[in-house]
Amino acid sequence: MKNKKKSVVKVPISLKLVSIFSILVICILSGITVMISTLVRSEERIKAEENNHIINTRTAETIQETIVNVQSNADGFLNALLVISDSPDFETEERLLFEDFCERNPKCSFLYATSFELKVNNTFSKSFSQTQERFYKWLDNNIQYVKKINQGNVEVVNLSSAFNTPILGILFSHYNSITGKNDFIVVGVEASSLADITSSSSYNETFVINKDGVVLIHADEDMMIDAENLSYLDAISEIKQSSLQNSQILRPDQNGKNWFYSYNRIVGNMFVITCVSEDDVYESLNRTTYRIILLIIAVLLLSILFIRLFSRSLTKPIDGLVEATKKIAAGDYDIQLKSHSKDEIAYLSDNFMEMTNGLAERNRLMNTFTKFTNKFIAEKAARDELAPGGERKNATIFFSDIRSFTALSEKLTPDEVVEFLNEYFARMCECVDKTFGIVDKFVGDAVMAVWGAPESSGSPQSDAWNAIKAALMMRIALFHFNRKREKEGKTPIKIGCGINSGPIVAGQIGCEGHMNYTVIGDTVNLASRTEALNKPFATDILITENTYKLVKDKIIAEEMPGVHVKGKTDAIRMFAVVNAKGVKGPKDIHELRKFLGWDEPNLDKVSTDEEEKKYKIDG
Repeated sequence: MKNKKKSVVKVPISLKLVSIFSILVICILSGITVMISTLVRSEERIKAEENNHIINTRTAETIQETIVNVQSNADGFLNALLVISDSPDFETEERLLFEDFCERNPKCSFLYATSFELKVNNTFSKSFSQTQERFYKWLDNNIQYVKKINQGNVEVVNLSSAFNTPILGILFSHYNSITGKNDFIVVGVEASSLADITSSSSYNETFVINKDGVVLIHADEDMMIDAENLSYLDAISEIKQSSLQNSQILRPDQNGKNWFYSYNRIVGNMFVITCVSEDDVYESLNRTTYRIILLIIAVLLLSILFIRLFSRSLTKPIDGLVEATKKIAAGDYDIQLKSHSKDEIAYLSDNFMEMTNGLAERNRLMNTFTKFTNKFIAEKAARDELAPGGERKNATIFFSDIRSFTALSEKLTPDEVVEFLNEYFARMCECVDKTFGIVDKFVGDAVMAVWGAPESSGSPQSDAWNAIKAALMMRIALFHFNRKREKEGKTPIKIGCGINSGPIVAGQIGCEGHMNYTVIGDTVNLASRTEALNKPFATDILITENTYKLVKDKIIAEEMPGVHVKGKTDAIRMFAVVNAKGVKGPKDIHELRKFLGWDEPNLDKVSTDEEEKKYKIDG
């Protein structure tokens, strides 16, 4: 039996209206936002690069001018020393000249030349002790600079680690006319004063590195003291390798965050670098975009609220129709739809009520009809799906009967007989229904059922297996039924089930005024006669060889003696069903009889009457 797929309302009309309007609002506002964002973003980048370049150029000029002035003043001081070198008061005049030099260059910490000892600014010496020891120790460790500077180079180095405070050393050569040689000059400058020059913007960050990537000037003093090398950054590595005097690039840092870099190469093999993060450049734009998105959300929510209120007048009666269809699908036909308008929906509601009344009447007739026939057959008949006449099918036929029912019924009143049979049939028919079988008819205390007609569950094997499962379920159901009867002080009952598989003719049989869907044929007759053999064999489920061949891989069965059935020349092989394989319970016929509480039979003493019993047993 195929279940029809139920249709459900997945997309309500109100949702469609909201979705359409929302998509329009989102597309229009998003398009405007993207267009504005793209244009403004381009302008913001140009402005950011221009500002970055201006800040970098000005800072580079200032730092270079500072370095050049320090070098020029140092040259002037050294030249003055050469002029007064023959003066009898040389030491006094030298001291006065250096004090004058320090006053004009207050950020100069010390001055060293190979022609005289290190001279230290008094202010610096008060703050930092052991200046001479620290300087000469550094000089001993970096003697290579003497050779470089003697070749006419100017170098700016980071001396911060030697003094544990931000100090730059300006290294250059000065011609000594007395000795006829170039003196190696080192002028110490407090780097913190130059770091103040680089702090020109809250967004832009300016710093100075040497040709090796070592930080010379930075707003972070720790980076100067530690002489941190920034060559690990792709941007710094590219700037060091560039042959351009100045340029701009956009590169990510080690965290993947993009930065705009502007740089200038200045005296002393230094690079003045100014950078600003892309996030800072587009911060105001991002804030504006965020506000626009909030506006879009607000407009969207207001639109949804408005459309929701507007659509209620349209969707409310439709929702009523949807709920009504759900009730009808659940079998509830007590529906009252009231239309408060005069539009197409009101017309639909009126016609829907007429249809519902018709379905209610049909349901009442169907409920009455199914009490006298199988529900599945009744539904197919109502849909006019039962073919007129008969049709040949391969099916499995089942018969069951209560042992000694006549003697039992004589002890009961008619009402008690009916009550007993109704409870018994309810339990047995449930087993048939659960295994997709059809109860064909009741004949007194006997039940006839069929699997495979009018529709098969898939194959003769599956139909036969379903019949066996139903019989095994009846065994269990009868066990519980008898326990209930015993508790009530009533006598337990025994039943026998006969099952046969084979070709049958199924169809509507009767007269024009009264029809009955049933199955006929030799297969049916043999199933009926098989059921009667349970009593002499002391079994409860007996199947023919035809059925056994279809289900032998799934059941535990023991063959009974062959039986000559009236109308059959050869002996019919019979099998007692013990249990399903892999299921807890009896494993052979003896355990089964013990479970059923039946005595072992003596087949040699079985009395047969072919006319009445329709069987005889081979010895």
